[in-house]
Amino acid sequence: MLKHLLFFIIIGYSHLYYGQYADGNINQEINSTFERKLLAENSRLMYEGFLYDAEKIADKLLTYQPESPNYNYRKGYLLMEIYRDYKNAIPFLKKAVTNTIPHFDAFNTKEKSAPADAIFYLAQCYHYNYELDSAIYQYRSFIDHSYNKSELIPVAELKIIQCEEAKIQIKNPVKVELINIGEDVNSKYADYSPAVSLDGSALYFTSRRPWDNGQSESFKSPTINQYPEDVYVSYINVDSTWGDSYRLDFCLPERNEATISISSDERRIYLYEDSTGSGDIYYSDFYAQKFNDIKLFPLKGVNSEYWETHCVMNSSNSRFYFSSDRPGGFGGRDLYMCTKTDNKTWSEPLNLGSTINSENDEDSPFLAVDNTTLYFSSNGKKSIGGFDIFKTTLNSDDTWTTPSNLGYPLNSTNDDIYYTTTIDGRRGYFTSFRLNGHGEKDIYEVRNEFLGIKNIAVLKGLIRTIDKSPLPEDFEISMNLVCKNCEDEEIITKLYPRLRDGKFMSGLIPCKTYELSYLNLADSINMYTTEFTTACSDAYQEIYREVILDVPGKRIIPVKNYTIDGLVAEIKTFKNLQNVKIEVTDLNTNKIIETTTSDVNGFFSLSITKGMNYGDILNYQLKLSKEDYYTQNLVLKETLGDSEAIHLKYFLDKPIIGGDIASSFDILPIYFNFDQSNIRPDAKIELDKIVKIMNDNPNLEIEFGSHTDCRGSYAYNMALSTRRAKSSADYIKTRITNPKRIYGKGYGESKLVNGCECEGAVKSNCSEEEHQANRRTEFRIVKK
Repeated sequence: MLKHLLFFIIIGYSHLYYGQYADGNINQEINSTFERKLLAENSRLMYEGFLYDAEKIADKLLTYQPESPNYNYRKGYLLMEIYRDYKNAIPFLKKAVTNTIPHFDAFNTKEKSAPADAIFYLAQCYHYNYELDSAIYQYRSFIDHSYNKSELIPVAELKIIQCEEAKIQIKNPVKVELINIGEDVNSKYADYSPAVSLDGSALYFTSRRPWDNGQSESFKSPTINQYPEDVYVSYINVDSTWGDSYRLDFCLPERNEATISISSDERRIYLYEDSTGSGDIYYSDFYAQKFNDIKLFPLKGVNSEYWETHCVMNSSNSRFYFSSDRPGGFGGRDLYMCTKTDNKTWSEPLNLGSTINSENDEDSPFLAVDNTTLYFSSNGKKSIGGFDIFKTTLNSDDTWTTPSNLGYPLNSTNDDIYYTTTIDGRRGYFTSFRLNGHGEKDIYEVRNEFLGIKNIAVLKGLIRTIDKSPLPEDFEISMNLVCKNCEDEEIITKLYPRLRDGKFMSGLIPCKTYELSYLNLADSINMYTTEFTTACSDAYQEIYREVILDVPGKRIIPVKNYTIDGLVAEIKTFKNLQNVKIEVTDLNTNKIIETTTSDVNGFFSLSITKGMNYGDILNYQLKLSKEDYYTQNLVLKETLGDSEAIHLKYFLDKPIIGGDIASSFDILPIYFNFDQSNIRPDAKIELDKIVKIMNDNPNLEIEFGSHTDCRGSYAYNMALSTRRAKSSADYIKTRITNPKRIYGKGYGESKLVNGCECEGAVKSNCSEEEHQANRRTEFRIVKK
């Protein structure tokens, strides 16, 4: 940052200054002091950096001389420095530039003019407001009117280049959707530096909002009246909106803690903290169901006496990127990298070089899951104003491609910084100053297609307990992900499940075979190993693995992808039936949960096993219906086990007028005790089948016919069969809709099916089996 002689005041990343006034005292001072003394006090406060109090005095000065270029400059400058409120600063700075001089004496009470710097700040306001031609004109005017030693001249020259770049990019916008993520995350205070989890379910960020209990009130910055920085987290709701934000446990009301990045397993969060005076990188680890107190990051050579503002660790924990303004760089803040040389040793920090770093500032590095795509922000010549977000890719020889600006409107003419993405790269989050935001800085979501990660496979996984309770912290589990056919040697990546939900994620290389082992660390036991191969494609691809952890048994149960398919055919011809409607009812809730139809080949599939796991029980009823065929309701009850595929086969038959239902269904003969018509228990079983068939087919009408053999008188047999038919029909009538659909009729021995006649003088030589064939029951279809 530049230091201008009197008015270009450095506002540190999160430094605290100690002011002179409480609100009541300065208000009293303003109302009881004459103009000349107020001018001197305003100058002193601005020089010492107490801008919040200085703005109050500037407001009072303007009541004395509303058109004063001097006073209007002070107000416009303070609006910019404190709030970045360029929209409201413009009217004040336009009055200020009506009378400027190169050599401005802020403490001279006779000074009526504004400094030439007013022209620069007006140009900057126009720049932020997309009035690019006006901005260029004012930047050039500033260069012409400023004294030649002003440190703002090279800044103005850079800003002119950025304005020209902005013109080009605005004419060629990129296709993105930008969304302010709303008031559940963004408040009326500054909210910034997001770090999104790889699956997009959690967003960690920094906010300068007050604590609800008032504990942070006494620690507000006296320079610009802002609360200390704290770290918050918000989790995504089922409707894809962000939920309430929660402050993390390690935050202290008097201390600044700012988010930098999170590990892929969300067990470590990296932080910025400035209690050392220069600003350093810290971290906090998650255990005992919370993030614990912060610690100074111990990697040698990273933290220094200079300013380390941001960092990211790659997903394999082998490279660490960070930003620093230490001497020896290319200018301002540069990006550096440390490389892990073995299990315990790290290299000294290495500057990423002139391809990435410029004479200006580079900051907020973020590495995508492919470990080669690096996003960062720069305020150099390829920016369109302030910090812009850039992208570069690591080549195979460890060099970097020329960074590309992510384009307008993702980047604006104001600061756009702290870019972070989900695992596929299609959803990103960043900090920006934009009109109509909720506060000074807001967090925005960007949805896009062109930034999606390509030529990479991604492993997504889940470990859940057998009773679906949270993973126990005292059961240490990790995974070894081994690339079996990588060129140099087997690449081993250690993964740990996220404790809040058991999920884990990692990048993979296309066209490679991997072995994934689940380890019980406490007992050094490999509980389960699986293998998979990534596709040989440059398209983005995902591999998903889910297992169940049996904590007491200390074992892993693989989760299977259970499927159900079926075939429906005609029972007599075995012809496959098309357009059979299959309606699935959950017998636990008695609700219909799925409906489908058979295809041209009689096949169908069901999705009811989606999300089910080993040991789950299927308890469903399948209703099969087709015009001109019997409707059937069949129970599917099965426990999911080793076999992933369940194959069903069903047969349907056509009802025929005059035909017997028993020929289409598994119905046994109805038997009665000798010379009786009472319904026997075994007969009830068969009659209940008829009840079900008639309830499934509500238009079906049936005649229940009872027949005897020839033994006994003709009249007696007729009466006995009539009683039996009636009692059977009455049993069914009480159990079906519209009882008139069935009636009983006795036929006695009038319709023998064989030659076993024995009436009168005729004697039969038939066997008992032949007589039994005549003692039959029939369920004849009268109407279908």
